[in-house]
Amino acid sequence: MAPSLPPLKESQVRSLATEQSFERGQRYYRNGTISNPTLQGNRLWANCEGSMTYYPSATLGPQGVEASDCTCPYDWGGLCKHQVALLLTYIHDHQSFHRVPPMSDLLAQRSREELVDLIDRMVQRHPDLLDWVDRPTMAAGETPNLDHYRRAVERVFHNHQDMYAMAEALGALVDQADALTQLGDWANAGDIYQLLLEAANEEYDDSVLEIDYDGKVGSVIQAIAEGLGDSLREVQGDMSRRRLWIETCLDAVFKDLELGGIDYAYPAQEALLEHGTDEDWAWVEGQIRQAIQGGGRRRYSPWSQEHLVKLLTQRAKQRGTTDVGSLVLDLGTPRQQASYYLQRGQFDEALTLARQHLLTMPGGVIALADDLLEADQPELALALVQESQQQQDNYHYGDWLLTFWKRHGTPDQVVEAQYDRLKQRFTLADYQELQALAVSLGQWDALRQQIVAQLQQSQRINALMEIALLEQDWQAALGYLTQGNLLHKKTYSLRVAQAIEAHEPEAAITLYQEAAERAISNRGRENYQRAADYLTRMKRLSEGVGQTQRFSQYLQTLRDQHKGLRALRDELNRVGL
Repeated sequence: MAPSLPPLKESQVRSLATEQSFERGQRYYRNGTISNPTLQGNRLWANCEGSMTYYPSATLGPQGVEASDCTCPYDWGGLCKHQVALLLTYIHDHQSFHRVPPMSDLLAQRSREELVDLIDRMVQRHPDLLDWVDRPTMAAGETPNLDHYRRAVERVFHNHQDMYAMAEALGALVDQADALTQLGDWANAGDIYQLLLEAANEEYDDSVLEIDYDGKVGSVIQAIAEGLGDSLREVQGDMSRRRLWIETCLDAVFKDLELGGIDYAYPAQEALLEHGTDEDWAWVEGQIRQAIQGGGRRRYSPWSQEHLVKLLTQRAKQRGTTDVGSLVLDLGTPRQQASYYLQRGQFDEALTLARQHLLTMPGGVIALADDLLEADQPELALALVQESQQQQDNYHYGDWLLTFWKRHGTPDQVVEAQYDRLKQRFTLADYQELQALAVSLGQWDALRQQIVAQLQQSQRINALMEIALLEQDWQAALGYLTQGNLLHKKTYSLRVAQAIEAHEPEAAITLYQEAAERAISNRGRENYQRAADYLTRMKRLSEGVGQTQRFSQYLQTLRDQHKGLRALRDELNRVGL
């Protein structure tokens, strides 16, 4: 007699999923997307056809679902729709499940040759299973075969196309190194961590980063770097081994800079700072100097250069040495050197460097200006930004100057700065802020005329339209619709129509009509729904101005013109048109 099935209720499944996942899972179940449902003991799995074939599974217990998984990328909490569909199939159609004996029973009667042949066939059908078949193994006290690990980690990056499979396969290798640390075998564990991080440094490029959009693989790499750092702490005296580990940690720092500073393997930098010896750092500093001065294969941006110099100065401060200044002046960027002079109160030297190297670099100028403000030198900060703005008119300078005058200037100076920034980059919020201040000073009417005239001269239709809608100048808004291009009309016609319904209903009717016809010409159910909404508004407004018959005639003509569009007809019928 077959054993009884573990009990499960639909309410239990619903409680384990979000409302959206449960509803979608219900649709998947009703549409029959579950195939090959299988039950082995208290574990069930199946195929589920979605945008591709996914493989949900679940383990049941006395209290319901004990564990569940799916090969889909869902990661927003609770069961995914494929798991929901599997469990609903189990609840409502459990007779469809194919029962199989435990795996040990299935394989017990097979010969070694049969098992080898079976595994070979499985790997040929599913090549990713090679990760399991060729996974490195070790007996207690055995030295790990690093070539075996090297093959395995190369497969991780070359054979997998999604981050979950990559993270799982890489994590399984990390688990073996972690197991060695539990036995106190830090040397062999460190060798595995080093090999894994070295491979990641070589393979984790922009193409892998694109796959790893949730950072699952990146998190495993961080764990690898942390393990290597712990190994550096525990293994002393073996200099050739440590040098290889130190080099790999430094390569991880370089890799993070190449990737744009994403905190790739960030524990590697911590390991260098915390566990590198003076001898290690003599070598590290040589490598960094070579990288900054362009003597090696690497070329770095000023931002990367600053990061590397900060790393060297961190080490120098940590060791209590006095050569921090010499490091900055020797290897630092002009911005770092100027900041160093400023911190020492050498303002002339700092400003000389800024004028020589930073006047066309808004970020560097503003950072130095902020440092000058902190040093209680507002006049020098203001002069630097204004001089830089003359060299290169950048909106960042306008932002800085407005903030500066709000803190250090008069209301008239704030108005002037706000007006200058508005000319560079119009926003409605800035316009309203300027209006509030200028009104209080009796300057608004003249200032507004200047703003509008300049916007009209430069054909800034978007900005002019925002002003017209804010100030409820409906005639101006309608006029701007005719002056702008088709994109402006698509962007603003509906906003204008909604705004003028009470004041210019006939003009609003025309705008809704144009919008409806554009939506119909774009085809598709969603566009027909939009068109039906616009036509409904037309009908309401037409009734209000006594044009009901005219609208009815237009609607009939529209139906006749598009009588072949069944979906449009359905949407018009749905809203009573």
